[in-house]
Amino acid sequence: MKHMISLGKIHLLFLGFCFLVGFSQEKQYSFKAFGVTPEVVPTALYKKLQNASNINERITYLDEIAQVFLTSGNADSLIHYSQRLKRALVLTRPQDTTSNIYKFKALFYQGIGAQKIGFMDKAISSFIEGIEATNTHTYFNTAFKLELAQTYLLKGNPEKVKPIIDELEISKKHPELYLRYLVLLSGYQIFINDFNSAQTTISNGLSENFIEEYFKAKLQLQLQLAEIKFKQNDFKQSIAMSTAIKDQALQQGIFDVYIAAVLNEGRCYVFLKDYQIAEIALNTAYVNALQWHRLELKQKIIKALVQLYNTKGDYKNAFNLMTQYQAVNNTIAENQNQLLVSDLELKYETLKKEKEIDKLREDQLVKQAEIERQKTIKFAFLIGFLIILIPVILLLVVYYQKLQAQSLLNTQKEAINKQEVKALMQSQELTLVKNTISVQRKERDRIARELHDSIGGNLAAIKLKMNNLGDSHPDFKKILQQLDATYDQVREISHSLIPKEFENSSFTELIDNYIQNFSQDPSVNLRFNAYPDEAINNLETHFRLALFNILKELITNAFKHAQASEIEIQLTLISEDNSIELIYEDDGVGFNVNKTNKGMGLSNLEKRVKALQGSFSINSAINRGTVITISIPQ
Repeated sequence: MKHMISLGKIHLLFLGFCFLVGFSQEKQYSFKAFGVTPEVVPTALYKKLQNASNINERITYLDEIAQVFLTSGNADSLIHYSQRLKRALVLTRPQDTTSNIYKFKALFYQGIGAQKIGFMDKAISSFIEGIEATNTHTYFNTAFKLELAQTYLLKGNPEKVKPIIDELEISKKHPELYLRYLVLLSGYQIFINDFNSAQTTISNGLSENFIEEYFKAKLQLQLQLAEIKFKQNDFKQSIAMSTAIKDQALQQGIFDVYIAAVLNEGRCYVFLKDYQIAEIALNTAYVNALQWHRLELKQKIIKALVQLYNTKGDYKNAFNLMTQYQAVNNTIAENQNQLLVSDLELKYETLKKEKEIDKLREDQLVKQAEIERQKTIKFAFLIGFLIILIPVILLLVVYYQKLQAQSLLNTQKEAINKQEVKALMQSQELTLVKNTISVQRKERDRIARELHDSIGGNLAAIKLKMNNLGDSHPDFKKILQQLDATYDQVREISHSLIPKEFENSSFTELIDNYIQNFSQDPSVNLRFNAYPDEAINNLETHFRLALFNILKELITNAFKHAQASEIEIQLTLISEDNSIELIYEDDGVGFNVNKTNKGMGLSNLEKRVKALQGSFSINSAINRGTVITISIPQ
């Protein structure tokens, strides 16, 4: 009789639901209830199973069908095919590796099916059995632990979830396990209201480049985000997210996620006081949960409907639903074996503690072995120390004698060092004096050149112009005499500023001495030739000074940049053209004339040549040496 009353209530609920579905279609809300379980397994796969020629093929097809039901969330069918897979495995060799893998899969499917229906104790039993049957840190061992923790979370036992989460070490080498771990972790963080950490966990999962290959995990993570928005009272955003998830889940045939998304929408509409849409959504979810035999989901939906009817003041329907809620609880309780689960949990915890004790013992043995090893090392060290002690004493005596000798030697070295420091200081002083003299000489050269070239030239020009004017002016001769006197004084000052070497040595000798003092590198062969010597030595002093500076510039640049082993400089006086030809040549690294900017050295060289109204040309290539030709009129 009670069963008939219950069926009558369900029938009335379904009729009322049909009316609400019609209303939802007018309002453009999309909720789909399944009168029958959708076909998710291809017919061809059933035919392959039916026509399997041997037990191995049959096991393979049973596993493929179970995986389809695992993805779609059809709990009853998943349990059914896990049992068929178990029965088929009885006919295989028990120690076969492939057979063991399928046994683990059958146990896993059985646990997931029980979890989806709401038989949490049965699920816990299956997962603990799987953990005990597999080796630690293997794929299936990790999968069983993940789902055990998920089941504890669904039961509302977060204190049992945290140790498993802390124990698990899952890398991205197994993307499916990694994403299921993130679903578990974010669900736990939401349960304890740590929403910021949950959002970070979910974002990490959704940003992985392999997320699209695991579409169900992607939708589950997105549904967790919608749950966060619901708990933060952002109901409109939660509805928008749930709607998108619902549509994708329906399109892909992931019906357990679809039902959960519809349930979340219904809860949100209750809080938004849109009771008609809330009733449509929740009744849709209820009909689907009823069709799919999802008792755990029915509990959640009935709770939401009770809240809806209480809010509306429809206490009669709320009371009737509470009666149904109690009936669902009784159904779940009748199918549970709490004593067996408690026993299994105790065994599991005992096994964990035994493993911890074994590890502690192993660590203790390692420490004990290390202590013994240290004792052996210390004893050997002591024996070795005693063996070495006598020779060490003898060595100390010898060392003391050597120390005295070393002390005497150090005293002598200190005296030598003082002499070396003194010599170095004298050398530095000498270098400083030489540098000072060099600077003074350069300054004298510059002033002499300026006096001779600039002021002397100007005076000569003035005298020439006055000669052209004629001597009609009475003071003309007197002015010319003053100009001559001034010009002579400029020449005398200019000549007095010219270095003494130019008076005491011939030009070619001066160049040879300079080259000899400059070149200290035996790997560089520097040759200088002047022809004819006598004519070149008899050139005017200021001209010789200018040539000397040009040669110094060439030689300095060669040693700085050319990296040459052979350098040759040829200076020739050509009487026919009344000019001086200077040719410089080396076999150094050379440079690209068109691309290389002129440095300070080449720029100074060019300026000196132009000051003498001469011409200047460079012929060079990378790794082919350099040739510089200078022509200066006398």
